Amino acid sequence: MRVYFAPCGIALGHAGRCIPVAKALRSIGDEIFFSTYGEAVQFVKKASFPVGVVPPIRVFEKEDGEFDFRRTLSIGPKNLYTFALQVGAELSLIEHFKPDVVVSDSRLSTILASRMRRIVSVLILHQLRIMIPHKRPIVRKSKLRVKANVERLGLEILGSLWKMSRVIVVPDFPPPYTIAKANVVPSNQYIEKLRLVGPVIPKHPDDLPEQEELKRSLGFDDRPLIFAAISGTKAEKLMITKTISEIFRGFPDRYNIVLSRGLSDVPNTETKLNGGRLRIYNWVDDRYKYLKACDLLVTRGGHNTVGEAIYYGKPMVVIPTIAHSEHQGIAESVEKMEIGRKIQQYDLSKETLCRAVDEVMNSESCLRSVRAAQRFARRFNAIDSIVKITREVAGKG
Repeated sequence: MRVYFAPCGIALGHAGRCIPVAKALRSIGDEIFFSTYGEAVQFVKKASFPVGVVPPIRVFEKEDGEFDFRRTLSIGPKNLYTFALQVGAELSLIEHFKPDVVVSDSRLSTILASRMRRIVSVLILHQLRIMIPHKRPIVRKSKLRVKANVERLGLEILGSLWKMSRVIVVPDFPPPYTIAKANVVPSNQYIEKLRLVGPVIPKHPDDLPEQEELKRSLGFDDRPLIFAAISGTKAEKLMITKTISEIFRGFPDRYNIVLSRGLSDVPNTETKLNGGRLRIYNWVDDRYKYLKACDLLVTRGGHNTVGEAIYYGKPMVVIPTIAHSEHQGIAESVEKMEIGRKIQQYDLSKETLCRAVDEVMNSESCLRSVRAAQRFARRFNAIDSIVKITREVAGKG
C-alpha cells in the first residue's frame, strides 16, 4: 500500500504525530511519502522519509510569542493565493506518487487535492473548532455571544470541507480527559465520521527502564527532576527559552532541571550550569527518557506534549502562549483535571514558577489525579488505531 502523509508545517506537532504512524505502516511493508513545509521539512527528512515541499502558509507573531492576528489577517489575500498554490502542488505530488490513501494532518489543501484526484483520505484533526484569540477573559455578554456565533460559523464552514475526508481521526481522549475540550467540538455535518483514538505516543512508558534507573543513567542524583520541553514556532521557542533559562539559573538547588529548547534544525549543544543541576539543550533526541525520568514537566501546553505527560503520569506546569486559544484552553483543561497548574506568560517569574512547581510537587490530590488520568490513558493506542483506520479506508484492512 502507498500512503501519502501531509502534516501542517507550522511548528512540529503535526509532523511529530504523523511520523510514528508512518513508521508503523512502513514496518509492515507500506510505501510512504510526505508533503509539508516550513520547519517540518527537515524534521521529516531526519526521520528518513521522502518529502515534497509545498508553498508555506505564513503566520506572524509578536516579540513575546503572541499570535499577531492583525498582521496575519493583513496578508490574508496572499495566504489565499499561497493556499491555491498549495493545492496545485499537492495535485502534482499526489499524481506523481499515486497513493492508495492520503493522510492529512490539519491540511485542507491536501483534502481538496485528494478529492480532485479521487483518492480516499483520512483527516487527523484535534482543532475541530477554531477559537478566536484574546489576551484577557471576555466579560461582556454581548462580546461573548458574538465570539461564540463567529466560532460556530467557522466550525460549520470548515465542517463542510473537512467532511470530504472518509474518516476524521481526533487524537484526543473522550471525556472526562479530553485535552483540548474547547476545540474538540464537532459539527453535525461529520459527527458520524469522528474517531477519538487518544494522543499519538511513539514510545510508551513500559518500553523504558524504571524512573530511578533512567535518572542515574542520565547523570542525576535523587533530587526531583524538572523537564522543560518547549514547543511552538521557532520564534516563540527562542523567546520563551531565553526567559525560562534565566529563571532556572536562580532556581533552588533542591531541583535538577533539563531544558530542551526544541530547536531541531540547528546543531545540538549542551550547556551545564549551577554545578550541572541545570542542563540546557537545543534538542533532545529521545525526550521520552527525560519524560519518564522527570518528576514534573514544564510545557507551553502543546496538545502532543500534554498527551504524552498524561500517558507518562507526570504532573505539569503549563505556561500557555499569550492569546493562543488552543494553548490557553489546554491549560484550563489541565487545571480542571487537577493534573497541574498554569502560569500566564505575563505573570511568569522565578517566584511564580517556583511556587507553582512546589505546589504541584507537594499536592497529594494532584498526584492522585495524575495517576487516575494515566490509568485511563492506557486504554488507548492511537498509532495502532490510525494504522487500522488508514488501511481500512484504503481497502486493505
